[in-house]
Amino acid sequence: MNNSFFEIFKIFFIIGIQLLGGGYVIVPLLKKYIVDEKKWMSEEELVDYYAMSQCLPGIIACNIATASGYRAKGVLGAITAILGIIVPPFLCILFLAKILTHIVDYPLIKNAFWGIRISVVILILLTIKEIWAKSVNSIFSYILFFIILICLLILPVSPTVIIILSAITSLTYCQIRRKNNA
Repeated sequence: MNNSFFEIFKIFFIIGIQLLGGGYVIVPLLKKYIVDEKKWMSEEELVDYYAMSQCLPGIIACNIATASGYRAKGVLGAITAILGIIVPPFLCILFLAKILTHIVDYPLIKNAFWGIRISVVILILLTIKEIWAKSVNSIFSYILFFIILICLLILPVSPTVIIILSAITSLTYCQIRRKNNA
């Protein structure tokens, strides 16, 4: 397993280049590079890190890069992964910010962004597919999923409240289940 600092930076730099659409589209990229190619973690660990990254404040891509880099090489690995993931968008923003303000109204550019938005939706759907298979896999998880979905669609409830209540509900359910099995 090659998890040198250079390798960590390189992998996250490559992911950072391809990361159109933000943290929601990172899962297929991480699965390809970190799970399948480098085998730095399992799919289950990736889903756990992704879920944890969504619950923490900050940018999802940076949060998951931090957790993945830490898993590969400790604190310095986390710092290396963060640098790898933020350098490409930083350089792109520096380069494009100046010219984008002048060309954003051209039809060719508008059409390109339309296509990019569609590809981001597809990447988000792939992320849902990856997470769904690992997360919604029991009767309890299906019930919890539909309750959360209904609450978010109908009630004006904060996603933060939903996350906290879901965690409490899952912990309570697992404790009751563990006691019944003991």
